[in-house]
Amino acid sequence: MISFINIFLLIVSLVLTGGGMNAESNGKTVPNHPTGVDSHKKEKTKKLKKSKPKKNGTVKLINQKGNWIPMKLVWDESSGAVAPEFRFAKQFQLVAGEKKITLSRRVIEKGKLVINESKEISPQIYQKWMESLFQWEINQLPVENSPKEHMTGVSYNFVSFQLGSTKSKFYYILEDRNQPEWTQKNSIIKIIERMKP
Repeated sequence: MISFINIFLLIVSLVLTGGGMNAESNGKTVPNHPTGVDSHKKEKTKKLKKSKPKKNGTVKLINQKGNWIPMKLVWDESSGAVAPEFRFAKQFQLVAGEKKITLSRRVIEKGKLVINESKEISPQIYQKWMESLFQWEINQLPVENSPKEHMTGVSYNFVSFQLGSTKSKFYYILEDRNQPEWTQKNSIIKIIERMKP
């Protein structure tokens, strides 16, 4: 009688604890990993996922009336207060109105204006750009508040995006673009930087 109770308690404890083993579908058993290791692996996997573009379907850019959904994308980056020979500024603005898409670019290099243009963009190019931006989930980023701290000589750059009611905005200093965890935002900036009419 005592041995039956001992066996029953042993079975119950094995069932409740999993016996320290997990069964895999191929019939083999593998030891349980400590919770910390699994959560560390999950964290690492999340970080890796952020550094790869997401595969999206076609981005909806046209409303039910057949017009473009209003969209505005602005990128503003500058060198800050440096010597004129190193001074630069880049301001890109992509705007979709009901019937027309326009890209405006203003670029200053070495203190001199080298590009100042505003041109209409074809629907095919616009669609391609937007799909690239959505692969890097520009639409999933939050709207960040303007930096409260201002350092002398340091420029605060930004990217802002609005498509219909979807909004996102992020700020950065030039050094941020060299950070490994900045892959997503840096990829978004590079897509905008390559935009040409």
